Amino acid sequence: MFIMAILGGVLIWKHGKEAVWEGGARTFSLLFLCVWVPMALSVPDSLWFEKSLSTTLTYPRIYLAGIFLIWMLREELPRQRLLKLAAWLLLFWVVDALIQAVVGYNLLGYAYPDRLNGLFGPKNWKLGLTLAMLSPIVWEYVSRNGEKWHLALAWLGTATVVLLASNRESWVVFALATVMWVWVYARRLGFHPLKLLGPIVLIAAVAGAGAYQANPKFAQRVDQSIGALDFSYESLNVASSLRLHLWKNAATVLENHPLNGAGVRSYRYAYAKYAEANDPYVSPDGTGMIYAHQLLLEVGSETGMIGLAGLVGVFVILIRASRGVSGRSLTWAAWLGAFVWLFPFNTHTALYSAYWSLLLGWLIAISFARDRLADAPNP
Repeated sequence: MFIMAILGGVLIWKHGKEAVWEGGARTFSLLFLCVWVPMALSVPDSLWFEKSLSTTLTYPRIYLAGIFLIWMLREELPRQRLLKLAAWLLLFWVVDALIQAVVGYNLLGYAYPDRLNGLFGPKNWKLGLTLAMLSPIVWEYVSRNGEKWHLALAWLGTATVVLLASNRESWVVFALATVMWVWVYARRLGFHPLKLLGPIVLIAAVAGAGAYQANPKFAQRVDQSIGALDFSYESLNVASSLRLHLWKNAATVLENHPLNGAGVRSYRYAYAKYAEANDPYVSPDGTGMIYAHQLLLEVGSETGMIGLAGLVGVFVILIRASRGVSGRSLTWAAWLGAFVWLFPFNTHTALYSAYWSLLLGWLIAISFARDRLADAPNP
């Protein structure tokens, strides 16, 4: 990403408006401003000024790298190469994680801890969510270059790894990705999507039941989630790992910093400032939870109503950009991965963190890649 950011800067230096304000680059530029401007406006009175300032100043590297991607993917051949390489890399992740699930160790010797984590290593729980949002890349490549049974095997493999990674956010992301991708795929084949979704739901139920019986770690996670069916505050709070308690605090932060928030990436100090006595998330060093674990509350508490307005702009731009991408393999898969991660009715990891912002920026930039002559006027 650092190299791409440098090359993106070179492109802007050489080509100016053509690089940033033509074709998909214009859409990407507008979307980036919807995120970055609220971040910048949250800095002056941030509760953690240094972190907010450094995050805001380094965030444009994502934009520069995205401009490079959009420029380089103007031709079909680079898009097909990227789709192929990304799909095969992800399939390797899947095989490695399945080996870890069966043998107890992956190909690098990492043991199977509380959750399946494959190549991501000890105490790093990003595998499930990362694979869930990137899995449409695998399905799109296999559907266009393999047999139907290859596609079924690819879906089952990715589903198994996501389930065993035991991240409930990733389960929701994967389910949304499956429904939306299958809907478009069925239309592409010329029949009603329910003819595909019905068998997939049945297979998922059988696979889930099998994993529940065979994997105690997965069963424990399911049992915790089922506790929410009482629909009481206490049961929902426990089932969500005290998320309701956390979200209440985030709402309080937003209430006290309504315009521009408490400062991007400063939530750990905002949490402690507004937490009740003996709050379980407040550490001895005087800090609290790092982020709000919910997209709307994270953006609202850290960048205020300005940030939420920008987030609405992001959704409007993404939804408008969805028109016409379903027929393009790489851009459609990338758009879908970004959209299901950003889907607001879910729990979320930190939008402004380095890992997730880079990965989202990568996907969004790819989804805006267009043919070189796509916007050229007809002769």
